[in-house]
Amino acid sequence: MFELEFSEKVRNDIVSALKYIGEVLEAPKAAENHFEALIKTYDALKENPFRRPLVQDKYLATKGIRSIGVKNYMLLYSVNEEKNTVPLYRFLYCRRDWIGILTKDTE
Repeated sequence: MFELEFSEKVRNDIVSALKYIGEVLEAPKAAENHFEALIKTYDALKENPFRRPLVQDKYLATKGIRSIGVKNYMLLYSVNEEKNTVPLYRFLYCRRDWIGILTKDTE
């Protein structure tokens, strides 16, 4: 099994997304559903992080970036086989410019 590594940015993204859904959209049940979906995704990644291919963006693919959908969000990660870890980079709304955001993060 792989161990997940949470970056500060992914932690902030998750808190912000759940807070937005629960408080701004006034949908606490939806926020809870997103949280539960995240937990299931974490478990799936621990078991097999290679279940998702590299992203299609060539630059980000060279960095080993993969994505997995969590409801209407994307969890962006890579796999470090040597350390048996899965670094989690960002948790972004699907319609955001995630390629631009992640490209800036990896420069």
